[in-house]
Amino acid sequence: MREGLSSSEALRQDELLRRKRRQETLHRRRRIRFAAGFGVLCLIVAGIIIAVSAGGSTAQVGSQGLLVSSDPSSSAPVAVRDESRPAFARLGDRNVLLPVAARDVTIIAFQPVSNEGAVLFSPIGDQANSNALVRFFRGIFAGEPSVRYHLLDGDGTAATAAALVGAAPGSPVNAPVSGTVTAVKHYKLYGKYDDVQIDIRPEEMSGITVSMLFIDEPVVSIGEVVTAGKTMLGKVRECPEDLGKRLAVYTHDSGSHVFMQATEEPISSTRSIAPGAAAPSRCRR
Repeated sequence: MREGLSSSEALRQDELLRRKRRQETLHRRRRIRFAAGFGVLCLIVAGIIIAVSAGGSTAQVGSQGLLVSSDPSSSAPVAVRDESRPAFARLGDRNVLLPVAARDVTIIAFQPVSNEGAVLFSPIGDQANSNALVRFFRGIFAGEPSVRYHLLDGDGTAATAAALVGAAPGSPVNAPVSGTVTAVKHYKLYGKYDDVQIDIRPEEMSGITVSMLFIDEPVVSIGEVVTAGKTMLGKVRECPEDLGKRLAVYTHDSGSHVFMQATEEPISSTRSIAPGAAAPSRCRR
């Protein structure tokens, strides 16, 4: 009888011991899951804080990143650095080629303008000044982009109504689209800066005009047919300090660039985009 009681007591002790071990294992697993979840939550909160605090970064990029270099860094505006003129945007269903050689590009930027007739560009590539969280995940899951562009502030709500392609003064400027030259206008920007505006009517795009500013020594005339990436239009003009200072923050030079805008209007009409609604916005900080 005593032996039976001892055996039963031993079984109860074993069962209690097993229950205690199971509870300890369960509690340990719960602590591990809680710690892992808390760590993930901390990472998410940190990412949100970085994204909010960084926002659309406008920090300066190293001179080897944006200035002309034979060995481009990972922040260069164009991946290739040669004589080619790859597409950097689309206009409707058409590619818009760089107006200057890839090796001469110091920055590619887009900005809004206060012109209701503006036709928006569709950028190709990645935004260089997107927020930190976007750049972090893009760096993990995406490959190196062929083009990097900046989005700038300006009048209007359409962020890509105008394109600015930076290059050193004197760099050759070629037609970004194929079409017919409809205007070569010498004028005074803001009534004091010498400039030339060249308008091109893209082929098979009735009512659309692509206008280019900050052109020097034009070599085309009205009625001339131009080919994208091949026909030379002129050269990049030296940009006055107060008009180039906005891009100079990024390029560390004079901020010289070619300004491009597409507008939709009747073919029979003629107009100038400068010094009208588009011009002030590209240098307003």
